[in-house]
Amino acid sequence: MTRGWSAAVGAAVAVVLVAVVVAGVVSARRSATGEESGSTGGTVGDTGTTSTTLPSPDDSYWSPERMRDAEPAPMPPR
Repeated sequence: MTRGWSAAVGAAVAVVLVAVVVAGVVSARRSATGEESGSTGGTVGDTGTTSTTLPSPDDSYWSPERMRDAEPAPMPPR
């Protein structure tokens, strides 16, 4: 009985090892060709760049009329 379990565990380990190696090869090929792992095939979307600069405030949003009509946001109960 122990031999059967050993063979099953060995087979499972082998399958996981092969899956990890294949995933590594695919990842390496994608990075070599410039593709990202989440690439959608050239559709417009996230460019993968990050900005640390805050956008400039748009003072025209809070016009006097908008400020007059504004209501406080509801607060959660305590």
